[in-house]
Amino acid sequence: MTNHPRAAQQTTILFCLDFYYPHVGGAEILFQSLAEGLAAQSYRVLVITQAIAGAPLQEEHNGVSIIRVRTGGCRYLFPLLGLSSILRFARQADIIHATTFAAAPAAWLAARICKRPVVLTVHELWIGKWQRVSDAGALSNWLNDIIERALYLCRYDHIVAVSAATARDLRQHGIAPERIHTIHNGIDDDFWHPARHHRDPALRAKHGLDNVFVFFFSGRPGRSKGLPLLLRALARLRDEGRPARLLAIVSTAAACREGYRDMLSLRDELRLQDAMILLPPQPYAELPSYVMLADTVVVPSLSEGFGFAAAEACALQRPVIVTDNASLPEVASGKVITIPPNDVDALANAMRQAMAGQFQQVPPRQFPRQAMIDAHIDLYQSILARNLGKGAPAAHTATDQAHTNNGKHPAAQAATDDTRGPQS
Repeated sequence: MTNHPRAAQQTTILFCLDFYYPHVGGAEILFQSLAEGLAAQSYRVLVITQAIAGAPLQEEHNGVSIIRVRTGGCRYLFPLLGLSSILRFARQADIIHATTFAAAPAAWLAARICKRPVVLTVHELWIGKWQRVSDAGALSNWLNDIIERALYLCRYDHIVAVSAATARDLRQHGIAPERIHTIHNGIDDDFWHPARHHRDPALRAKHGLDNVFVFFFSGRPGRSKGLPLLLRALARLRDEGRPARLLAIVSTAAACREGYRDMLSLRDELRLQDAMILLPPQPYAELPSYVMLADTVVVPSLSEGFGFAAAEACALQRPVIVTDNASLPEVASGKVITIPPNDVDALANAMRQAMAGQFQQVPPRQFPRQAMIDAHIDLYQSILARNLGKGAPAAHTATDQAHTNNGKHPAAQAATDDTRGPQS
């Protein structure tokens, strides 16, 4: 853990997010861990997000102040309905930090009005991919592509890329390298440690997984995560008489409703009812138990900004099959098989290889959550120090000092990371 000098007065970070706790997703888990990690180190943390059923409009959770804005369930209304709240709290903030789409434009506008530095986290770029990857429909995909292109016309002071692959895509889209900071997503390496979990024979028997090879998938049901491809590959193994089952935990969120119906239809069309054990989303605390049931975890994504499913599986020392595009080659380690995306023949062959124990051994990689938090603190401190040097206004008389280059956390590489492609 990096020791960061603290300010004479508390530094305030304002997060603007489409979704946050108790909503569960990769981005939500990332920002919740970041926000709570900052609060644990004496930062004042405010979160403005959409209202969610069953959650109060205002609450304090694990040291983080959460303000929820009613949008009628439409994320695209967040910039309009949330702007007044964002403006009000922006004046109290030292730094405004947003993620993409609905929350980001409002955060940028508030930052410009209140003269605050603004940071944008980008998980992955879908520009040019919407029609190929998304299941949202032609019109929605066209609109989303326009919105995403417009997003990058706003000049955010700093952009955090969650992987070297995302940083590369940003540069290729014309974002200046000096504005890009590569900070890998972090996982709770203590929670996802193999010594804490074991394969539960009772759980395996409960789901009828005795005496079969178990493939595991977790994620959204649509094309972007490659689940339709996985079902077609599984059907080939079934037709060959191979004793394999797919244990799948698939999102049932409203945004995935159409993709879920399509998945069920494809499952029935391929007659995979007996070969696929389909489960709804499970409590986060129980996820490792299901991952440990797997003989191989399959992450056949067509696009992936980081790949929590792969990182968590590798942390538990489960073998993985991953596509060789986007971020997955820099995340996967241990026993790995890589395949090209959107290739059912290659995936079916990789599954046969997995059943035969034919994996490539990749040196272990770690993505500790604390390193991710420390890297963001390094970035925030450097921003505050730079702005104070320029005489820029701030919400407080912050005295946080940036680390010297020698003291900088290795996860917080900025321009140095921006010249590299994905790690392999």
